[in-house]
Amino acid sequence: MDLSTYNFPKNGNTTKELVEEAKARKPIKGIRKFTDIFFSGGTLLLKGDVKGTWKEVAYIYALDLMQSFAPSHEDKELVCGMIFEECLILD
Repeated sequence: MDLSTYNFPKNGNTTKELVEEAKARKPIKGIRKFTDIFFSGGTLLLKGDVKGTWKEVAYIYALDLMQSFAPSHEDKELVCGMIFEECLILD
């Protein structure tokens, strides 16, 4: 899947397609960042190439998804982790 052309869902929803893509990518560093932010708070540092691109749309979607009650926590963790790996500076 090419995330740069993907039409991200609205209102904190996710799709089976996004979850399957995230499973295939195995975003370990992104999941760690999601867990840190979700449970402890912290700082999100965007990569330099995010503003004004599809990555900014994906990042905003991930923030909405984190706050949503609809998808399972595991699905949120996977999809946000995948997006975080594209958009954030990770340790």
